[in-house]
Amino acid sequence: MDGFGESERAVQPAVIEGRSMAVLYGSETGNAEDIAGELAKTAERLHFQTTVDEMDGFKLADLLRTSLVVFVTSTTGQGDMPKNTLKFWKNLRREKLNNTNCLRSLRFTIFGLGDSSYQKFNWAARKLRARLLQLGATEFFRPGEGDERHDNGVDSIYLPWYEELKKTLLVDYPLPPSISPIPDDAILPPKYPIELLSTMDTGIAGATHDGTVSAPSLIDDERRFSATRTMSAARSHVDQPQSAAERTQEDWIRLQTTFPGDLARRDAAYERDDPRAFDLLDKNNQLKDHPEKYHFEKQSPQILDSPPQGLLPIPDTYRATLIRNDRVTPPDHWQDVRHLALDLELDERAYRRLAEFTGSLTLVIWPKNYPEDVNELIRLMGWESQADRLVRLFAVPRGVYIDDDRVTTLRFLLAHNLDITAVPKRSFIRELVHFTKDPRERERLLELVEPGNEQEYYDYTCRPRRTILELLRDFAGVRIPFSRVLDLFPVIRGREFSVCNGGGSLTEVNHKFHFKIEILVALVEYKTIIRKPRQGLCSRYLKHLALGTKLGVRLKPSSANLVPNLAAAKRPLIAIGTGTGVAPIRAVIQERGCFDGAGDTLLFFGCRNRDADYHFAREWSSYPNVKVYPAFSRDKIEPDPKTTATIMPSSKTDGTLLAAAVETLYPVQYDAHKNYVQHLIRKYAAEVGVLLRQQPIVMICGNAGRMPTSVRNALLDVLVLTKMCVDKEAAEKWLGNPTNVTLWQETW
Repeated sequence: MDGFGESERAVQPAVIEGRSMAVLYGSETGNAEDIAGELAKTAERLHFQTTVDEMDGFKLADLLRTSLVVFVTSTTGQGDMPKNTLKFWKNLRREKLNNTNCLRSLRFTIFGLGDSSYQKFNWAARKLRARLLQLGATEFFRPGEGDERHDNGVDSIYLPWYEELKKTLLVDYPLPPSISPIPDDAILPPKYPIELLSTMDTGIAGATHDGTVSAPSLIDDERRFSATRTMSAARSHVDQPQSAAERTQEDWIRLQTTFPGDLARRDAAYERDDPRAFDLLDKNNQLKDHPEKYHFEKQSPQILDSPPQGLLPIPDTYRATLIRNDRVTPPDHWQDVRHLALDLELDERAYRRLAEFTGSLTLVIWPKNYPEDVNELIRLMGWESQADRLVRLFAVPRGVYIDDDRVTTLRFLLAHNLDITAVPKRSFIRELVHFTKDPRERERLLELVEPGNEQEYYDYTCRPRRTILELLRDFAGVRIPFSRVLDLFPVIRGREFSVCNGGGSLTEVNHKFHFKIEILVALVEYKTIIRKPRQGLCSRYLKHLALGTKLGVRLKPSSANLVPNLAAAKRPLIAIGTGTGVAPIRAVIQERGCFDGAGDTLLFFGCRNRDADYHFAREWSSYPNVKVYPAFSRDKIEPDPKTTATIMPSSKTDGTLLAAAVETLYPVQYDAHKNYVQHLIRKYAAEVGVLLRQQPIVMICGNAGRMPTSVRNALLDVLVLTKMCVDKEAAEKWLGNPTNVTLWQETW
């Protein structure tokens, strides 16, 4: 079946009565789901009968039928529960459950994923834990809280928690003397097996005598890329294709070294020798602020096939047509920012529903893989003879969408459903150990995932953003059975974008309802210590989409609807946005403009250059009651001796005296590296203070690094400087009181 005999070697967990575990997750981007899957496999090796599901797939009664429950949840929005937990959370919060002790037989633990740049850090996990305890449940293990802002991300907290949990399960829930844990070097049965169909099984038009498919809807786009071009594709560590002899020599050298540690050392040496050759990543995998390094060397244009066409049967999606795909930054600017517009054709019911949220929407787009990447993976894994034959899926993972009833082709799954260019998770690397015959590769794969080697894993995968496809090139002996693709590869998840247009987007033409959606997208393109430029899957997909392309997209309300009615529109708005973070701010401003008597708006907009990335610069003056203060961090600005005169006095504070206080305590730095939005908030403290007294809405949108904290500190300083609060501690309490201000943060 697979050449490794893995189906014969798979070890089935023993069935032990009363020994069961449910691992339930709440996930928006897939990180919580990935951790849940890893925890479930660990439980299986300890012979727990294990169920993995999203929280909404479980009823409260189901919780009481299992021995242990592990919850894994991220926090979304302003401390909200993820979308796939809302039904479960609603049931859990029913008033009639209060004081019932109805979950007294439930034993649980919980791990939360959060971002400490948000005020309500890990709020979803904390709320869930509190409610479970309130209803009588018992914790069998301490809770964990992962933080994306930590040195190595969530893993810094998760991995020690995970190792301690395993030890606790072994000690507190011992196995019978005759049964031992399934060792890590034994493979577990697949949860989502795939089998080839013979011609007799198919009965499908287009199937040939050998079971392959020639239907254009399935494979036309994926098969156009030639095998010759795939064979000459650039490898992960060289810019030019190599000859066969060169590749053989490189493979021999690679196998003699302590790989992948040797690769990390060679990358570090390259970094020392040529510090301008790549763009540094900080601990959060965000590019550091050195735009002069972003200019890639000009490369000869490649003739690439387009991504596959066709709409997947994704629930709750609308049919959209791409009507705009314009680059809005100069061609020589380091960043490619795109302004895209789509026309959605809706039925009347959807039209009426979306009309309530036009200023606070999120657009979800599902990207697809390019044919050259799919063909390379097929070649690397030796799947040429199976790629275009019909296969049956015995179970379909969440996020996999196919037209026919569990019948498709391997090539279709790879092109439309599986993310083969994602950065490999630790769980993926651990599974590869079972699919190589080379003992040296097994040893080196284990080296990456062993406890204590977190930095090695980070340096090889996350720091350079090495992809799954590149990892499989490096480990040339790995042969994944095609029957395991749904178990190993992550699914392509929809990418979310804040809609950047508001009121007036809904129109009716000839009894058909149309909704124009606009988004502002900074394409993810950069360099790392791998000398080949990096590209995000969705960025590459959007960059080459032609006008007129049909897409299946989802629209959903963002975490806060800031303009639901006239009363909200009359409240003042203090908006702080950096880069493409201005997108949701623009939508809210446009929506507020639909109401007579909308409140005043102060927009502090931060970007690098006035001429390069001052997005929507020509529009701002056309909006009534909107004042914009831009901060250009890379434009040289000379000090203005009359700067204090620009600060307008408030009814309770003398503007001139306040300006002097601001300049004394927080002198504005007029150089190439210090003109940021937080400086302008303090500089115009009097104007900000006037609006803060009027129960404003405050939006903070953009990069999730230091910016949100710096902006919050600036707002606290304004409260003190304008004498609204006596000190910073009082200002913290004031800003955290929802009766004083509606604070909404959207950062990434």
